[in-house]
Amino acid sequence: MAAETTAAVTVQYDSRRRFMDSGNVSAIIAACAGIGGVLLGNSFLTIKEVVASHFKRKKDAEYLAIIVVSHLDRFATGCLQVAYDDGTEEGRPAGNNGSYWAPTTKPPTLEPLDIKVEWKSLPRDLMYAVLQIPDKQEHLSHELSGVYEFDDFPEYTEYFRARRHGYAELGLEVSEVARKLRKHARMPIEKLVPGVWNREIALREAMEKIIEERAAYKKRVDEYQKAQAALSAIPT
Repeated sequence: MAAETTAAVTVQYDSRRRFMDSGNVSAIIAACAGIGGVLLGNSFLTIKEVVASHFKRKKDAEYLAIIVVSHLDRFATGCLQVAYDDGTEEGRPAGNNGSYWAPTTKPPTLEPLDIKVEWKSLPRDLMYAVLQIPDKQEHLSHELSGVYEFDDFPEYTEYFRARRHGYAELGLEVSEVARKLRKHARMPIEKLVPGVWNREIALREAMEKIIEERAAYKKRVDEYQKAQAALSAIPT
C-alpha cells in the first residue's frame, strides 16, 4: 500500500514537473520572441535613420555644390578682370585725369559663411579649400599694400604686375576648387575646347604675359647696368 502511494505521488510530481518545464520553456520562448522583436524593430529603425541621413547628406551636398560653385565662378571671373587691369583706361593712366596709373577694377569678394548651406555635408579638405579663399585674398591684399607703398609714382609698375599676377593665380586656384566641388557633386565639368574662350586659359595667359613683362624689364635693367659699367671703365 505504501509503495502504491509513493508511486502515485512520484507520477503526480513528474507530471507537475513536466508541466512546469513546458510552461517555463513557453515563457522563455515568448520572452525571447519579444526581445527579438524589439531588437529587430530597433535595427530596422536604425537602418532607416542611417539611410535617411545618407540621402539627406547627399542632397545637402548637391544643393551646396550648385550654390557655392556659382559664387566661386563669379569670384574667379572677378579675378580675371583684375588680372587684366594695368592701371590704364582707354590707353591713358586712369588716375586723376591721366596723371597717374590707378586700378579700374575692384577685387571680387567672397564670404562663404554668409552662404546658407550645410557645410558639414562636404568632405573636410574640400570645405577647408572653400573657406580658405578669403584668407588667401586677404594675404594677397597685404602683400600688394607693401609693394604699392614702395613702388614708383606715377606708373606703379611693379604694383600692377604683382596685382595682376596675384589675382590671376588666385583665380586659377578658385577655379580648381570649383572643379573639385563639381566633381564631388557629379556636376558637369567644362571641357577645354581649342579655339573657344575659357576663363582658365585666359588666367594662364595673363600670368604668362606678366612673366614675359618682368623678364623683358630685367633684361633692359641688366643691359643698362652693363652699359653704365662700360662707360665707367673708360678712362677720363
